[in-house]
Amino acid sequence: MHHVAPPVPIKGTSATCRTHFVVCGSDGKPRVEELTHRLAGEVTDFCIPRSRIEEAAQAFAKHGSTLPFTRLQEEARGLFTSLKNSGEGGELLLYMLLETVLRVPQVLCKMPLKTSAQMHVHGADGVHALAKDDGGLALYWGESKLYADVASAVRECLESLAGFLLGGSEVRRRDMLLLRDHASLTDPDLTTALRAFFTEDDVRSTKVEYRGACLIGFDHTDYPDVRAGDEAIQAQVQTAIKSWVTHIDRRVHASKLVGIELEVFCVPFPSVEAFRKAVGEALGV
Repeated sequence: MHHVAPPVPIKGTSATCRTHFVVCGSDGKPRVEELTHRLAGEVTDFCIPRSRIEEAAQAFAKHGSTLPFTRLQEEARGLFTSLKNSGEGGELLLYMLLETVLRVPQVLCKMPLKTSAQMHVHGADGVHALAKDDGGLALYWGESKLYADVASAVRECLESLAGFLLGGSEVRRRDMLLLRDHASLTDPDLTTALRAFFTEDDVRSTKVEYRGACLIGFDHTDYPDVRAGDEAIQAQVQTAIKSWVTHIDRRVHASKLVGIELEVFCVPFPSVEAFRKAVGEALGV
C-alpha cells in the first residue's frame, strides 16, 4: 500500500485522516490480490493470543519443527466467516495499518471468542492500546466499514464508533470484561498500564483515554497509480482526498466526536466487493 503524505488533521476536531491507496503494478493495475495475500499472512498474529504464539516458538526452539506454527495458522484461518458481506477483511486491514503505520499494538481480538465461524462479532472490531508518557493508558476502539459509497462508509463507521466512545461505561462493559480476561500483551510498559487500569485503588486507573481507530474502505473509479510523478494524477488524488475529508468532517461533528482523538484510515479500492472476495480466496473461506 502507498500512504499519501502528509496526514490531514481535520480542523476543529481531534481527528486525523490518513489515505492509503493500493499500489499499482507495472501493468498499471492495483495489486489487490497481492495485498490480500499479505493480509492472509497476518492472520496468526491477528487472531492468536501472544501466549500461544510464544508457546509455539518455544516448541520450535526445542524440537525444530514448524508444526505448531502451521496448526496456529490453520486455526486462525478457520475463524473467518464465508458470509458474503463479511467485513473481516476490513478488520484485518485496520489491524495491519495500526500495527505497521502507527505502531499501536493490538491487545484484544475477538475472533478467537466466536462460538461459530459463521457469525459476526459484536462490539468494537478490536482494541489496540498504548502506554502514555504520564503512566496512563490510551485505548483505541477499532471499527471498519467497507461500502461501495464513501459517504455511507463514513457515516456507518463513525456512528458505530460513537456508540462505544460516547455510550458510557455500560455500553463498553462487555468489551472491557473481555479485555480484562483475554488481553494479549508482550510489552511490559503496556502490561503495567493495563493492570493498573483494572486496579481500582491505583491512581493510574483514572488515567485512561478512549480513542477511536477507523478503517473506511470504498469504491474509487479510474484508480490512479499514486506513485507516478504525473502532476495531473497528483492533483486528482488531492482533490479526491479533500472530498473524503469533507465527508469525515461532517460526520465527526454529526456524531459528536469532535473532542475524541480519532485515527481515520481512508482506503479507496477499485471495488470493495472484489476486495472482500479476494480476501476470502486468500484465506480459503
